[in-house]
Amino acid sequence: MNRSAVREFPASGAGVAPGEILVATQIGNQGPGGLPSPAAPLVGALLQRKGGQVRYAPMPHYDDPVHHDGGAVLFVATCQQRDGTMAAVGAASATADRVAAAAARSAVQEWSAVFATRRLVAAPSPWCDGARQALEKARRAVAGRRTVHVYGQLAASPESIAELASDGAVLVGSLDEVPDGGTVFFPAHGVTPEARAAAQARGLEVIDATCPLVVRTHAEAARLAGRGDDVVLIGQLSHPVVAGIAGTAPGRISVVGTPAATSGLRVADSRRVSYLLQPGIPVEDSAPVTTALGSRFPALRSPHPDGFCYAASDRAETIRAMAADCDVIFVLGGADSPDTRQLCALARSRGARAHMVSALGDVVPGTVAGVAAIGLAESTSASPALAGLLAGALAGLGPLSVLSRRVSTEIVGAPDRGA
Repeated sequence: MNRSAVREFPASGAGVAPGEILVATQIGNQGPGGLPSPAAPLVGALLQRKGGQVRYAPMPHYDDPVHHDGGAVLFVATCQQRDGTMAAVGAASATADRVAAAAARSAVQEWSAVFATRRLVAAPSPWCDGARQALEKARRAVAGRRTVHVYGQLAASPESIAELASDGAVLVGSLDEVPDGGTVFFPAHGVTPEARAAAQARGLEVIDATCPLVVRTHAEAARLAGRGDDVVLIGQLSHPVVAGIAGTAPGRISVVGTPAATSGLRVADSRRVSYLLQPGIPVEDSAPVTTALGSRFPALRSPHPDGFCYAASDRAETIRAMAADCDVIFVLGGADSPDTRQLCALARSRGARAHMVSALGDVVPGTVAGVAAIGLAESTSASPALAGLLAGALAGLGPLSVLSRRVSTEIVGAPDRGA
């Protein structure tokens, strides 16, 4: 452990108003004698949760009691950093303001009580390669044009979408909203063949960022339906990728998400049924559905595993692996986000505590007390900056080692039969 007693110093000239608490972002002057305070956002957030009026500022110096003018008092606790230097948490109040002084002291005491050496194990971005590449393509598109119409749902954080909108992207749900001669952007989830044909017929400039695995699934669905099969797509009907896949063969593709749903399937010939997996769902989650399909249709034809999207499987397995090694998993994102809730459930399924974090203020001393290893996982609703801000703040609570954990599946081809 790396505990530190809270010390009290006079702080003349700090300029702390009555009722206000100044949270120190640095204590002492810049240079060898100054102490950084990376955990200042955590101290301030804790005070604000308790109704305090908080202001952030550096404390350039604090005084010897002999020279104290009685204006302000500073409470400080220090801890060692990973590189051997020292950091501090500090809060100041007007000396005469006993309520604010008590709150400032209490906040510093609470955080100093959880100083410790820790590991922070971070999962990779929640966005797959296809989504990230599509977002970058969208950014390049709006940078070179006055207006780009994004058709359908863009797989990106709310902040990234807002940034695109400020740069000239317009989200549309119908091609009728795109003016003649305009530019339309097809996102990673893809679009229906009808939408693609309509855009071409109108002479719209099309920027296609459909994920290659989605393109492959479109082609396979059309091929299977074209040879006379009824196609079962295992996935979520509400997912934006489904419409494009189902649209490749209207009337020949059924979408099922649970074993029970297979009982209602109607096919033209039970000997000619194939299934496909929706890109974006964990491959292992489809096993109960494929078992149920096989029971109903013994001649069921399965897709080649080389065409599966393993991104969701890798993400889920990464969370499970982190949960096995960490005391708590901080899941970044909104509490109302299905993805946030799913990540929490995955972590808890392996015995780890899961704590939703939508802002730094959601992390309180109790969430890290006695914790040696913290997992950090971003949901698709998380602010892109939050992970970095939280890691920086946690570094102010003692030596912090930051690690990255990623489970990755790569298709390497068939084994060499001559080996």
